[in-house]
Amino acid sequence: MLVNLYKTKTPGAVFSFPILMGLLALPILFVENTDSPNFYSWQQELVTLVSSSHIIHYFSAVLLLYISAIQLNRVVNVYGFYSKNTYLPGLIYAITLASFDQIHFSAALLAYAFLIFGIGYLFRITRQDSASESVFMAALLFGIATVFSPFLLPIIVLPWFSLVVFRYFVWREWFMLLIGFSIPWGYHYGVYFAVTGEWNILAEGFALVNSEIEFSIEKASLMTFMALLVIYSIWKFLVILNTQLLVFKKRSRLLFHFIWLTIITLVFAWYFQDVWIIAAAIPLTIIISVQILNATQSLYSNLMLTAWIALIVWNLIL
Repeated sequence: MLVNLYKTKTPGAVFSFPILMGLLALPILFVENTDSPNFYSWQQELVTLVSSSHIIHYFSAVLLLYISAIQLNRVVNVYGFYSKNTYLPGLIYAITLASFDQIHFSAALLAYAFLIFGIGYLFRITRQDSASESVFMAALLFGIATVFSPFLLPIIVLPWFSLVVFRYFVWREWFMLLIGFSIPWGYHYGVYFAVTGEWNILAEGFALVNSEIEFSIEKASLMTFMALLVIYSIWKFLVILNTQLLVFKKRSRLLFHFIWLTIITLVFAWYFQDVWIIAAAIPLTIIISVQILNATQSLYSNLMLTAWIALIVWNLIL
């Protein structure tokens, strides 16, 4: 079963993991691309260019998903969330994005990749060692993510929370945070102005919208299932948290800060532009996978994953 295969880093998991990423992205080849609104004109041009060919679109999305999933596996494997190497976090991440029809090349998917690499740098921070390099790289990567998806701007305070949780006040580290975040936006506007001589780089026809959420039976079933899974996983994660070392608890605090910040981005993105920014998939993936990896019985976890994938297929068919 899936949990048993990806719970440990076996040769079978190594070879089957990219294949599974490819299978989850298969709808790209058979479903017409839906035009999602983009903040900037260059984003619209980039997405249009990649989407002009189904094959290029498919392989671009699979590669981006695979790189993000592998890095998310590394975050769990390296930073003390599980004692063995595992591919399960990447699997949960891919399934979560598939649940929201997010597996296609987009500015948001690029932004998620930079956030995943950024959270890895935040987990490097310790109380004893200087955090200047780590917080700079995290802020830089988070800044690049917000360039691709400006609704993610609230997440830029996460590196600040990291310094508050792990370190005493050191002005150089806080200054490096500001510098790291400012560089991507400086290049973004500076290069565009140098090339076009204009400051207004919003996508043509950009407008704020506020549409109602339309739920079908299959979509409501999937969302209800995921809501119950998230609630259960957070509860189980808190139980596990009580038995862990202090550094695990501090990194977990960052995950919970990550969740409420991404919920803000989700609400604003849906309300103002009718797009789904599912960055909450990153911290929730770690929480869900950790509680599954620490479960004594894998049967229930396998049944849960099977039911989850079945609901996704049901949504795709209908």
